[in-house]
Order: sequence, then C-alpha cells, then structure tokens
Amino acid sequence: MNNKIYVIDACALIDASKHYPLDMDAFKNVWEKISELFENGMLISSSEIYDELKDKDLQKWISKHKKCFVSLNENIQDQVKQVLKQFPNMINLNKNKKSSSNGDPFLVATAIVCKGIVVTNEGKGSNQIPAVSNYFNIKTINLDQFIREIMK
Repeated sequence: MNNKIYVIDACALIDASKHYPLDMDAFKNVWEKISELFENGMLISSSEIYDELKDKDLQKWISKHKKCFVSLNENIQDQVKQVLKQFPNMINLNKNKKSSSNGDPFLVATAIVCKGIVVTNEGKGSNQIPAVSNYFNIKTINLDQFIREIMK
C-alpha cells in the first residue's frame, strides 16, 4: 500500500453513495476499502465537510469515521486565511446552489497542511477546489480516479 493521504470532499462522498449505493452487495468491496483508508489515516477530510453530508444512509455510515474529519487547528486556520486571501470568492461560490458549501477553503487548507491529494467532483471554475488546489500545488483527482487507485 502507498503512503498517499487523500482529502475527500463532500461532493465526492455524496456522488460515491449515489453511484455505489451503500446497501448494494455489489459495492461492498468499495465501501470496505474506503473504510480501511479512513481507519488507516490515509483518507481524511475537514470537520467543515462533515456537516455537508445530509443523506441519512451516508450520515450513518460516515459517523463511524467522524474522527477522520480533521478539526480546525491553528495551522489549518492559517492556511484558510491564505486560501481566502488569494481566492476570496471561493466561500460565496455556491450561493445559488440548493446545498451551499463554505467548507471548500477548509478542505484545501487541510490538504495543504496534511500534504494530501484532494478527491473532488467539483468543476474547474477559477474559484473551485481543483483550480484553487492547483494554485497551491495540491494534486486533485475525481471520484472515478480515486476508486481506480484504491481498488488496484
């Protein structure tokens, strides 16, 4: 197993629960692998992302891994300030969406501090996670790439 740390976004977890339903035996191996990565500290997220997970099945499943949602320590808070200094519109980007997210800068900051690879299905807009991560030299991959990597 490699020593990569993945920092997963809410949209990737939500999409995973839609594309790989938690209650289907066919996808049991995928969810076991994701659990294993959480348990081994190779998959984390920001505590700000945890609250964005509204789906009941996903909430129940993810509650077992709540400790893997990193709290906002001083280093992460300092990085959030740097992210928002460069990308002040990142936090207001999702105003018109049904589920507004202000966790994005915290996710990027967590990836910076933990030297992780961001897993997101967000678009490529200038204030979205992939572009912001790229600015800070943080690699991003989408959910499909993540699943391919972890299921090798």
